Amino acid sequence: MYYLKKFRKKLIDYLFDHPHQKDVLEISYCLIVTALSSFIFAFGFKAFIQPNYGAIANIDGANSLEIVENLGIKTLASCGASGISQVVLSIIKICGGTYLTDNTLLDITYWCLYLGINIPLFLLAFFKVGKRFAIYSLLNVVFASVFGIILPNSNPNDFINQVTYALGQDIVSRVLFGGLCTGAASALAYSIESTAGGTDIIAYYISEKKSVQVGKYSAFFNLITISTYSILSTIPIDPAFAAAEMGRVEPPIALNIFLFTLFYMILVTLVVDTINIQNKKVELQIMTSNTNLSNVVLANIPHGCTILDARGGYTGKAMYVIYMSVRKKEAKHVVKICKKVDPNVFINVMPMDQVYGRFYRRPIK
Repeated sequence: MYYLKKFRKKLIDYLFDHPHQKDVLEISYCLIVTALSSFIFAFGFKAFIQPNYGAIANIDGANSLEIVENLGIKTLASCGASGISQVVLSIIKICGGTYLTDNTLLDITYWCLYLGINIPLFLLAFFKVGKRFAIYSLLNVVFASVFGIILPNSNPNDFINQVTYALGQDIVSRVLFGGLCTGAASALAYSIESTAGGTDIIAYYISEKKSVQVGKYSAFFNLITISTYSILSTIPIDPAFAAAEMGRVEPPIALNIFLFTLFYMILVTLVVDTINIQNKKVELQIMTSNTNLSNVVLANIPHGCTILDARGGYTGKAMYVIYMSVRKKEAKHVVKICKKVDPNVFINVMPMDQVYGRFYRRPIK
């Protein structure tokens, strides 16, 4: 641990004196995180949300996915732009566009739709949020589309189908693993101040304006999407799709699709809000007798504070109580500074739901 901290300090000092290398390292890191986020999303979608049951049924020469067969749920509704793409595909099928949605072109059609739906949202991000934010969000979508097309799942021995066979034989397992993949993909994108595209861009834009958690806004948009998909799945379509097991479902099955996808959506929201702490805030109550502590803290943290005169109940000595509202990821830094200036400092850290007023937020690039 000592050598790791020493190496980290040397690296920070080196990058401070070499801004070009710092920029290259930052861009490389963001590209790696973006690629990882998009891969996790594409993998989770093809393995758990829309698996290829035609190939999975041939594993070990028998179809053991009895729960899925009994429920009739072979494709869950997704969220965000991926869910909107499913809705558009359903409309194409209802209108008889069999040549675009057969087994050979389904992946290409779906992921091209996914990319196309994100273009207007990219423009919103570019002009209303930030250029860097928009570019990495678009790259995430492009990478996800590429991974979605090239990741093989047509052969029973393909890795995705093996994962689905091992982990997705129960509909609840599919929801859990699918939600974890989608939530982790979105949270990874949020960690570098971008998104995985889709309605996450709209949710991020609203959350930044209101300075609140992203999850509930994503949930609102996703609820509309999955409701639409569930309703469309009950509409009779071209009989040619019956052979591909993509025909109309009965209303009770559509209700099951809606409920299980609602569970999936809630899980995604919980995962995102757990991992993404960008807009989580805490209140610090700092009790100290050091008159210079507040000046040191304000010199290192871009937030203000309120100082109250107090008296120690046990010692009877004069003290100061410093109140601060900071982001959760900044709290450890503040505590470290306070302990360094005053080893006897006493600090309370309390979670906060919302802050009203002028709270500094570093502008999104």
